[in-house]
Amino acid sequence: MIIESPVIRVGRSPEFLCDHLNDPANLEPLLPEEYVQAFTSEGDQCSFKVAGGFSVIIKRLEGPSSHHVHYVSQKGTPIRFKLDIEIEADQADSESATSTLQVRCDAELNPFMKMMAEKPLQSIFSGMAEAVQKAFPVDESV
Repeated sequence: MIIESPVIRVGRSPEFLCDHLNDPANLEPLLPEEYVQAFTSEGDQCSFKVAGGFSVIIKRLEGPSSHHVHYVSQKGTPIRFKLDIEIEADQADSESATSTLQVRCDAELNPFMKMMAEKPLQSIFSGMAEAVQKAFPVDESV
């Protein structure tokens, strides 16, 4: 099952965003508090509890490009998934001081789990994109 956030504009360069989001510790303020608790981070991975009581452990892996952040669920997480953050230079900004960003999750869910998890997962990943946009707004006055 593929879950995607809306594509959003962010007031930082793709390089900055990749560096920032490649640090698992920087994911904590992006995860919606109503769905995520007990966040911890160490090295290239982080863990947290999702509303409903199950733990999620994700590890950062090298992405296929320099503007791609890639995380994969680890043993101990009941749902197998890949979390990708695609970042591109904003074509409307010739200086590339802004970017577009989309959070994409590819989860392996059986039909029953899909029914239960689809809406909360959509909220989490859309919330992540919105949090990045709020943290790094586009300066429209320039």
